Amino acid sequence: MDELGINLGLLLVQMVPVILLIGLPIISVIDLGKRKLSGTTLALWVLIVCAIPVVGAIAYWIIRPSAETK
Repeated sequence: MDELGINLGLLLVQMVPVILLIGLPIISVIDLGKRKLSGTTLALWVLIVCAIPVVGAIAYWIIRPSAETK
């Protein structure tokens, strides 16, 4: 890759923020869809994760709301 002027190490370091900004919220929303949460709780978490992607996704993974039993 050096022949093309691309430093692979630098490229990987630059991809970390992109993965955090795009990948983490997407994975969080997918995981939210798999959980059996009430409509209000689910909507609130999706709104938080979409409104503030990185902080909302990290908060979701720390708190991990449990499925509500009926």
